[in-house]
Amino acid sequence: MPMPFGLPPPDPQFEMFVASHGMSQGLLQSDGVQLFPRALVRVGSVQTGAQWRNISSVTATGVAALFVRADRAFGKTQVQIGAAYRIKTGARAVRQNRAWEYSVLVRRRVGKLGLRTLAEYSPREFDLGNSLYVEAGSSLDLGRGTSASVNIGRRERDGAPDYTSFNMGVSQGVGSELVLDARIYGTDRADLGHRYRTRFALSARLTL
Repeated sequence: MPMPFGLPPPDPQFEMFVASHGMSQGLLQSDGVQLFPRALVRVGSVQTGAQWRNISSVTATGVAALFVRADRAFGKTQVQIGAAYRIKTGARAVRQNRAWEYSVLVRRRVGKLGLRTLAEYSPREFDLGNSLYVEAGSSLDLGRGTSASVNIGRRERDGAPDYTSFNMGVSQGVGSELVLDARIYGTDRADLGHRYRTRFALSARLTL
């Protein structure tokens, strides 16, 4: 049956991300293994879906999100804009447990080199004020499904310290559905505690 308004048929997808340590915007999110399932439906250039991840926190056990994203190509440059409504799960106190986050991702390939810039903004980061995280990075295709990448980011926010983050690592594709990754993360504010300190993390991403 043809779709209304000439739209392409929906393409459902499922992704499972597993990491030895959960990381987000350069900071540690889970002291142990993090599970990050995501389900989405793509219709043309638009994706809608839901996701969840466990966290190690005194305020909650996880963060769920409903999101929508849209892609567009401008020549060889890919631009993705998105919005997510995030909800803390297993919250242990009456707090600000919901937050909007808006994002822009720009990607471009130049031969075997990939360039990317990501910006994520929240007008109210749960119990904190506004938060802006900007990250720029590059990756190099080494052949046979292997790539190396390095990224550097900066986060500025109300109600918590600002910091600069970095990560570098190697990814290996296994077939078309599985990607394995080994990565080092760190920030310039290791003096603030274990969430900010340098650490090594392994991860696997399965896409179906």
